[in-house]
Amino acid sequence: MKNDTNQDALLVAKAIVNASRQAGYIVEDEAIQSSPELAALEKPLFIKIFQAFKEHLQAAGRMELTLDEISSMFNFAVGKGAEMAYNFMSGQKQDDHINGLFDSRVSLYVDDRLMNFLKAEPIASKLGGAFVDCRSENPGIDPVLALFEALKWTLRIAEHLTLKLIQRWK
Repeated sequence: MKNDTNQDALLVAKAIVNASRQAGYIVEDEAIQSSPELAALEKPLFIKIFQAFKEHLQAAGRMELTLDEISSMFNFAVGKGAEMAYNFMSGQKQDDHINGLFDSRVSLYVDDRLMNFLKAEPIASKLGGAFVDCRSENPGIDPVLALFEALKWTLRIAEHLTLKLIQRWK
């Protein structure tokens, strides 16, 4: 029996949050740091990502992404979440580019400390792995819904980590 979309979304969200806790990105009982301004940026970004997703698959003549493309999307979500939080905290203009969405060439405009952290910490790999595991353990889950829910939470975890780092650096 197939789950309904709310159950599917909750299942994926739990998988990403649990993987974040296991990796130490979120401390038990700690609220995920964000802001209304960052939350407001998510919807237009994900609309743009979804449109690019549809166009990419159509241009490639496929119905599914490759594992490399999925991996790239997780790298993008981590980088973009970090960049959005960095720009928010530093008062810089937000950039809604989606460069590197499918090819792992994400261009980020952040300071060296944050860039070094992002390069050293396998956030995308850990959370992308949680997504893949969740999908394999729940074959009836809607694959597109699951992917975008996982990306949304990955972006939020990257924002959370960046906000915490910047606060620590002040």
